[in-house]
Amino acid sequence: MQFYDSLSGPIPESVGRALAIGTFDGVHRGHEALVALLKAAAAERSLKAAVLTFTDLPYRYFNPQAEARLLTLPAEKRAAFAALGLGELWLVPFGAEIAKQSAEDFALNVLCGHLQVRLLVCGPDFALGAGRGGNVQALREIGCRLGFEVLVLSEKFADGGEAISSTRIREAIERGEVEDGARLLGREFSFEANVVAGQQLGRTIGFPTINVQPHPLKVTPSMGVYAVRAAWNEYGAEASFPAALNIGMRPTVGGTRQQIEFHVLDVAVDTPPPTVRVEFVARLRDEQKFDGLEALQAQLQRDVAKARSILSR
Repeated sequence: MQFYDSLSGPIPESVGRALAIGTFDGVHRGHEALVALLKAAAAERSLKAAVLTFTDLPYRYFNPQAEARLLTLPAEKRAAFAALGLGELWLVPFGAEIAKQSAEDFALNVLCGHLQVRLLVCGPDFALGAGRGGNVQALREIGCRLGFEVLVLSEKFADGGEAISSTRIREAIERGEVEDGARLLGREFSFEANVVAGQQLGRTIGFPTINVQPHPLKVTPSMGVYAVRAAWNEYGAEASFPAALNIGMRPTVGGTRQQIEFHVLDVAVDTPPPTVRVEFVARLRDEQKFDGLEALQAQLQRDVAKARSILSR
């Protein structure tokens, strides 16, 4: 996959392109359906299949104080599109040079002028340009004048009678419904995280943990205990380990701030890696306060047994 991080660089190879534009946060099953249509239509017309997407959520340009809750950080988004077999990807910041252009100007300057777009593939409620003035009908009229076709996905990809959307998936993950999130994403929700120092309390009750800190812009599941897979590079290759993970305040030991830590099942980790990737498989329970360390230890034993059963399937 050819990758570009700017719309102001050298003009790419002068070939016709089929293009889809959007935020594509999560690169979920609905996005995959659009990319499948894009690739098929591009092949039929002997065009390159390309996507133009953004490093952040565009609404944060208009409301900088809005909270960012990303399903996919830029590197994750790039990897997800590469896995779909896309030909070209533009992953660029959403700024004034995009936001302030009318649909006609954007089509003239970017779509036709820079990217040589011959086919624009989009969903039924797609719009671009200042004030979202370029809806599907307007884009078809602009395309007739400028020389590109507009192909519309017949309907939004749905699950359970409801359209799959990034917002729906974010809300499911934030409720801790990681199984539902995985079904809608088409893969398990995951995050990359830095390993940070902990208080080593888990070791005193037989459950040593690795404390992690994900990127502050990344969506995080709600407080609770989860069955997860933790992966990191070991001896030059990625190794994956079953684990039980807690997100919470640790009320039994008087915790005062939220922490994320996981216990690797059946493997002693003498030297934690600097970074890990955590895949959320299932939610086990809510966080609870126990009457002392013995009660906590007994519950952790049950959590580990349940996680082991789920992750061995």
